[in-house]
Parts: sequence; structure tokens; C-alpha cells
Amino acid sequence: MSDRWKSVLMRTRLFAGLSAEQLDILLRCFNAAERVFAKGDLLCLAGQPQATIGLVLDGRVLVQKEDEAGSRLIIGLFGPGDLFGEVSAFAGNGSWPNTVVGDSAGAVLFVPFDKISRPCCRACDAHQVMAANMLRILAGKALMMNKRIGFIRLKGMRQKLAAYLYDQYRQSGSSTFRTHMNREALADFLNVSRPSMSRELSRMKADRLIDYDRSIFTVTDPKRLAALIQAEH
Repeated sequence: MSDRWKSVLMRTRLFAGLSAEQLDILLRCFNAAERVFAKGDLLCLAGQPQATIGLVLDGRVLVQKEDEAGSRLIIGLFGPGDLFGEVSAFAGNGSWPNTVVGDSAGAVLFVPFDKISRPCCRACDAHQVMAANMLRILAGKALMMNKRIGFIRLKGMRQKLAAYLYDQYRQSGSSTFRTHMNREALADFLNVSRPSMSRELSRMKADRLIDYDRSIFTVTDPKRLAALIQAEH
């Protein structure tokens, strides 16, 4: 593996707290497979056997679910350092629950999940640190899924958008922040119509609740935005 990708891995949550030497030991143990992809490339297909989890090295991947009618639901958009497939892998499903495609050109590292869940015969410190990191990641994913359900359950379009944008505002610690999703992905994430969502964003901008330029948003009136969410409950 190139030094470029190793520097990416050193900054991920999965390998947090490890030295470069410990990372090298784990990579030799993993026998992981690196894959370069283009936008639209199929990386994982729902229903196919799953023996690995994915770690994005570069670019973005889209995790999505499609029903029999062809309707698409965005599960998540993941960028460098993000994991996908770990929840289903450790739940013991045995198959990919969702389809994963390239949202841009990039690269992903596929790691056999049994190499993470089962310590090596030496029970080295690196494996133990990584296993603890994985537990924290899984807990974070569970909290995020619960948060998304909260967004979707809100009835009004403005309330859904207000809840999502206010959450991003609080997480970023700044009134101006960049979202990782384009309009189509955000509409699917909130389970709403893209044209309707775009119209509502324009109205919220006209009402001076928010401002935006493509994926960069500014919350101009946090108190009013929060009040919208409270009004729904």
C-alpha cells in the first residue's frame, strides 16, 4: 500500500491511537484488497455474500436501498476515512443489505471483517485498540440512524430541513458549514421529493432563516430554526 493511503488510514477513527508501525502490522495481517473506482461503478450489490467491510480512501461512495418498484432510499454518503458495511457484517447478516456505488472517482479498501473481530494469535495491542475503536464507530452509527429516523418522522418539509440543518450547525460549531450530500442525496436521505425540497430551501432563504451556495449553508437565525423543530413536537 502506498504511503499516501497509509496517511489517510492514520487519520481514520478505526485506526485512531495507533502508530505507523502498528498500522503496518495490521495491514499485513488483514490481507485487505484495494479497489479504484469511477463514478457510477458498482462496488457492492444488495443480497450478495458479504465477507468484508469497506473503508473509503478517496472520493465518495453512495450506500442505497431500492425497493421492487425501483424507488431509491439513500442510506448514506461516505467520504475518505469513512466505513461502510460494518453494521451488517458484525450483525452476522452474511450478505450486503444495501447496494454501494461510486458517487465520484476514488478508491476503497475492503477489509475482511473477521480479521477485525478476531484478534491475531499474538493478541497484540494494535488489534485491541482497533477493536475498541470499532465498538465506538458502531455505537456512533446506531445513534446516527436513530437521528435520521427522527428527521424522517417530522411531518413538514420545512421541519425536516430545519432539523437536519440545525443538527449540522450544532455539529460543525459554526454558523457556516459544508454538507457532504448534494441535493439529490439529501432529498433521498430525508425521504422527500427533490423539487419540493429545493423550493422549500429557496423559501427558507427568502425568509432569512438560512443562506446557501450549493453545498455550503449558513444558518442566519438559529433561534427561529430551532423553534421550527420544537413546533413540530
